[in-house]
Amino acid sequence: MTVLAIGLGIGRFLLTPLLPIMQADAGLSLVGGGWLASVNNLGYLAGALLCTVVVLPQRQALRWGLVAIALSTAGMGLAHGMVPWLAWRLLAGVAAALLMVHGIAWSMRHLGSSAHALLEALVFTGPGVGIVVSGVVVAGVQPLGVDSSASWIGFGLACAVATALIWRTLGRSPAAATAHADAATLARPAGPAWALIAAYGLFGFGYVIPATFLPVIAGERLHLPALREWFWPLFGAATVALTLLLPRILRRIGNRAALAAGCVSMIAGIALILAWPSILGLALATVLIGSMLMPIPMVVMREARLLAPHDHTRLIAALTTAFSIGQIVGPLTAARLAAWQGNFNLPLLLAALVLLAASGLALVRTHERNVKIDATGFGR
Repeated sequence: MTVLAIGLGIGRFLLTPLLPIMQADAGLSLVGGGWLASVNNLGYLAGALLCTVVVLPQRQALRWGLVAIALSTAGMGLAHGMVPWLAWRLLAGVAAALLMVHGIAWSMRHLGSSAHALLEALVFTGPGVGIVVSGVVVAGVQPLGVDSSASWIGFGLACAVATALIWRTLGRSPAAATAHADAATLARPAGPAWALIAAYGLFGFGYVIPATFLPVIAGERLHLPALREWFWPLFGAATVALTLLLPRILRRIGNRAALAAGCVSMIAGIALILAWPSILGLALATVLIGSMLMPIPMVVMREARLLAPHDHTRLIAALTTAFSIGQIVGPLTAARLAAWQGNFNLPLLLAALVLLAASGLALVRTHERNVKIDATGFGR
């Protein structure tokens, strides 16, 4: 959980609460913020693909991934200008992917045959925990006049301390574990792989727009700079809560239905932002959108395991690639549309339409007489 909190909560998403502050004190433009987010997502794509084509020693990948997050985070505060910022955000994206892939694999190996659904969910709360902690700290120090550079450096030092605390733990070898199968792995996939890949890619585009610009949107709608930063920790708290509840929910509905429902939840949240620009409306929208941050990746990976129970590396690579492309295109598109229009109405509407298409693709079903699933998970 700590590895994922550092990798995604800091390496990927710390820019979100600091973006409006960097606009105010570092001269960062909205389009520049979109470039920083997209370059970080490009690094994440590169890191994820690296994990699929190169066999990396897990212990070294985790340790040096954590070191890279600490260095790149502090580097954002020590450097000035778009060129070094882009370089640091690219490195942070690559390191975040290494921590995501190897962190989950490390955790599952140590859980072994004793894996409990709640413990597995606890691992996936890491990004939400990182978002909550970073969001609360950023919001809490703003009245003290702490600028964005000092914030980046402070979080870099905090990552270094956390890395030192778990350095030895990451070197432990897991106890011998016996193979096991749960109810999910014994089920049959409900739909084809191509639909799942397309839906996940569209989700990556649709979710990243509010996930990247939520504090900016809150400040734009409410005109309360002192309050806008508190919507980000609420975003993280929502995803932690729903991730912990997800094992119980999945006893009642399938993975694809959960994916479609998650997209609909985000559409409802976007509609609230557009139609009810108040503190309560934005708070409800934040919960509806933020709660989907980790549950949707969880159900997508569960479905990938059903599609390719023997070797799902190729399918996960395709899913990660589609998702990352969506995340790369989303911030740039949203920033340019918002700069052109003067507000986020058009980017949010576009995100809602893309998520609607994703929910429809999630419900595409396989005709079993005509489609067989091969060992890689792709229909033939």
